[in-house]
Amino acid sequence: MPRQVIVQKTAIFKLYNPSASKRRILDLAFARYGEAYNLLLEKCKPITESWLETARGGERLPSLYRAAQQIYPLCPEAKDLTLPGSLRDGLITDVAGNLLSYCQLALDWKPDEHKDKRAGEPRYPAPDYGFRPDAYYETLAEAAAWVGEHPDFLDFQARLTREAMEAVRPLHFCRLRDFSLERLEKERWGVTLNLQPRGHTPTRLRFPLAFGEWHEEEYLKKGRPRCAHLCRREREYFLHVSFEFPVEVMQPGEEQSYLGIDRGITKQAAYALVDLRGQVIQTGALGRELRGVQITLGRYLQAKQKAGRRVSAREWQRRHQEEMLHQIANALVELASKNRALVVMENLNLRNASRFVRSQYAKFAKILDYKLNLAGLSSAKQVFAALSSKICYNCGEEGQREDEFFCCLKCQRRLDADENAAVNIARRALYRKSEWERRGGYQAFHRSFGSV
Repeated sequence: MPRQVIVQKTAIFKLYNPSASKRRILDLAFARYGEAYNLLLEKCKPITESWLETARGGERLPSLYRAAQQIYPLCPEAKDLTLPGSLRDGLITDVAGNLLSYCQLALDWKPDEHKDKRAGEPRYPAPDYGFRPDAYYETLAEAAAWVGEHPDFLDFQARLTREAMEAVRPLHFCRLRDFSLERLEKERWGVTLNLQPRGHTPTRLRFPLAFGEWHEEEYLKKGRPRCAHLCRREREYFLHVSFEFPVEVMQPGEEQSYLGIDRGITKQAAYALVDLRGQVIQTGALGRELRGVQITLGRYLQAKQKAGRRVSAREWQRRHQEEMLHQIANALVELASKNRALVVMENLNLRNASRFVRSQYAKFAKILDYKLNLAGLSSAKQVFAALSSKICYNCGEEGQREDEFFCCLKCQRRLDADENAAVNIARRALYRKSEWERRGGYQAFHRSFGSV
């Protein structure tokens, strides 16, 4: 029988046209939250070192709940931080999650023998500054007053960039009772946020939300709010709300086919659909639109410059790349749902890969995983990656790769290299190590499909 699980998905709503007085309260809350984050981060340095020491001794890092419990006594009271109790609890959870991420990076990091040992080393997370209207001009005045070199020039440069972009930490509401989504008049929705501590007027503010009909049908009517982040970008305010959805997930053994996915750079994902016997049903590739992205980027930048608006090409590329990953994941999930397929991916070791490759591969796997759960399918199965792109799926013998093609030296076939690897990955869902070790290992396993 299907198993019901709870999955989470985030929706973004825009605060619709807040008044000048509400903007002042919002900016003040961002500034207080940023200052409190700086203060708590400094207080937690000894705890971070103790976590790293125990983890290097063989123990696990604490869970997010345990980490927040240890940080809780160090955090000043809400009235001392000039924050409501809801934001104080969100601040503790926010700091705990960031410190645990830093500890995991520090444990996984290894220096490159050919580079400076400290190059790329994870550093203690630098605090983000709270918003001050005159901070940018004060920073420019500070730069003009300098003479010669400054020992902290890199830190100053990073701070100047943050001030110019008005970078502030998002406000984290970690519980449902800390914010409330409700239907307003005229078939509109709004959110009530607790932004100021007791003794300040007002303590709670209500904001109308701007969103599309799809958000209402897919999130507000079907999901249950869990937590929220309030962000500010270019003087606009956006509420990121995480919703929970109960979903019936396919049980192991109920699959009717296997969908192998080979992740790449020029092709974001090559796929192959095989049946339960390993026979190939369909192959293809997605994500070839890199040249189109470059052309679209040029047009986008040109339009922005003509309008006199500030734009970051890197930021636009990142957002557009994420959009492409979502589109590819949607297409793969639709194919897997149609064929009741178990998705199979390689368990890649990306420690020595570039930062771009690591981030894109991990991001795509994360996006695909939660979309599979929302569709009622099992999470992707990880299989070993050895020689998946160097074995011919037709005869099981090793061959040579020439650019985008694979040439088999035995059967003389010329195949698409990524699609050939996707077939081998899909078939490895049938591989049982204990059974095939006595018969020649995984190479004998692949040769067995020569008669399929």
